[in-house]
Amino acid sequence: MHRLTPGLLALGILGVPVAAWSEEPVTAPTRQQLGEHLFIARQLVANPFTASFLSSSTALEYGTANGPTFNLDGNPVSAQDYSIGFFSQALGAQWGLAEWWALRFELEGTIFGGLNAAGLAGVGVSGVVRAGLGTTFGFRVAENLQVGLLVDVTFGPSLAVSVLESIQRSLSSGSVQTPVVSSYTTAVTPTASLAWTIARGFGAVVDLSYINGVLSANNTSTVDADVVAFQGALETDLRELGSIPLGIAASYSAGYSTGVRRFRRYLFDLGFYYTGRPGLTAGVDLAYRRAPVEQVFVKSISVIFTLAYTFN
Repeated sequence: MHRLTPGLLALGILGVPVAAWSEEPVTAPTRQQLGEHLFIARQLVANPFTASFLSSSTALEYGTANGPTFNLDGNPVSAQDYSIGFFSQALGAQWGLAEWWALRFELEGTIFGGLNAAGLAGVGVSGVVRAGLGTTFGFRVAENLQVGLLVDVTFGPSLAVSVLESIQRSLSSGSVQTPVVSSYTTAVTPTASLAWTIARGFGAVVDLSYINGVLSANNTSTVDADVVAFQGALETDLRELGSIPLGIAASYSAGYSTGVRRFRRYLFDLGFYYTGRPGLTAGVDLAYRRAPVEQVFVKSISVIFTLAYTFN
């Protein structure tokens, strides 16, 4: 318990601030720091750190695609531009059980659908809920270098409403079919990750992942997808270089499918974060994505708001 000495009491009466006594110092989460750089706790980039955290991210996304329109027999008629909107909310938590080991949990919900007539007909409206469990094994091999192995398992249902698809199935079966299609997805993702402090105020993260996903639709059909993904990220913290509490980060990721259905997906991201308080992550990311959605490939731009607190 603190006790005021006569000297401190006199300073308080005279109105002289005693900041060292009245405010607890803020310490940086050391598991997130390598050498002279404290890494930004970004939710878009996997990393080998085992610090505990709580996080929330909200994403708004607008995409366009060029896809076919169909007649009632299900035959393509012409190509039109799809407009598609996305909204996503994610909550996550990680618990650092040891310096080298952490467990985490994530829950995410996404709603997306067509914003114009062609998009509604081709993509419909879908809702997706995903839960995820993961673990990280991280090892500091040098003062400025840490490597890690991450294993994540995500699973959850989705519901899609497609009037066009229900009409096509009704015509082919000779009976009325519901426009609601339910599915369930499970994915296992091991990731090798490396974090490196290049110099004071600068850091880099490199990830290599393999994704194995299984989609079951209406309990009747199953589709497998295997993807090899690479991700690289660079970041700088102007606070560590001077006095401006601003972190700037950029990342690029690419995924290539290796299964029967071949596709590629890309993501480029640029983020700006407040770094005035160690452990607190508050920022916004601007991302450009090219990825398959339903039967078309969508090019989209998104805004992602992130709030997280990291502690040891």
